[in-house]
Amino acid sequence: MNVGFGTETVRASRVWYDRASGILYAEMEGVVQGVDFQRIPDHDFESASPVVGFGLDCEGTVVVCRHQDGVETWFPVDMWLPKGFTPPSPK
Repeated sequence: MNVGFGTETVRASRVWYDRASGILYAEMEGVVQGVDFQRIPDHDFESASPVVGFGLDCEGTVVVCRHQDGVETWFPVDMWLPKGFTPPSPK
């Protein structure tokens, strides 16, 4: 069965990081999707400081990465939809 989300309605209810696999998961409408956190390019982050926590903001439409230096990086939740994030090819 296919699940259809319109990007205008995508909201995550929770987000968590699995340290063993390196996957950052988001749950949307009961569907869990993961993004390989290590494959997100460094230039997409607002700080070079390590990420120490994750959360949701803007009514679940963004995943917030909280850096050790207090800076936050926000990623849209639609990044967790199928084909929403295409990591760069390894060099």
